Amino acid sequence: MEFIIRPYHIAWLVCLVPIIAAHGAYFIGLWQGVANECMPYFEGCTSISRAARNGDAIFLFRGLMMPTAAFLIVFWYLQCVWLKVLTQKPHNSIFVLGTIGAVFLVLYADFLGTEGEFYEFMRHYGITLYFAMTILAQMLSIRSLQKITGSLDSKVKRYLTIQFIMMALYWVLGIANVVIKATGVGWADQSENVIEWNFALLMSLYFGLAAMMWKRSGFGFQFRIKR
Repeated sequence: MEFIIRPYHIAWLVCLVPIIAAHGAYFIGLWQGVANECMPYFEGCTSISRAARNGDAIFLFRGLMMPTAAFLIVFWYLQCVWLKVLTQKPHNSIFVLGTIGAVFLVLYADFLGTEGEFYEFMRHYGITLYFAMTILAQMLSIRSLQKITGSLDSKVKRYLTIQFIMMALYWVLGIANVVIKATGVGWADQSENVIEWNFALLMSLYFGLAAMMWKRSGFGFQFRIKR
């Protein structure tokens, strides 16, 4: 039997696996009775971290997110190769930022579920820097493509526009979170959870759009795995 892995398969992996990990962990928590029942995207009864670290959910979450970090590094390498083909310029900073984000994702997943102030510190900064570095890499990728929109396929342009809209939503969510926390309202924690779930989903969907852009543009070599 032979499996063929193309670049856009990697992009789909880093899109879908985090979504499966977060939702799978939450549903395991519901099944075991350690998670609050709600629509976290709208009610914010739990954060992704809290949903993933209770009960057996942590095993699913860690088991999926650890390899995702490795695939993220591969994704950013391939993204830089693709961008270089299109722009005729290197994009090393994108690879560096994306790789740093992937390393901090490992740190976050590794310390998730541990107790103590130091471990809480490592979890907090792990997830913060994972989000920050990944989003910076995404922003630079979008900016690089916006400079050559005249040479892009119409569908690739459409996907790029959606990515740009998603990037704008990142900023709206981020600013909203800062403002709500600054006001000190009683529902600030629930609001932060809602923003976290939606933010993480948008960030994952970026990679799905990248997969479609790669496939549409014919970006292509393939790995063959025989068994």
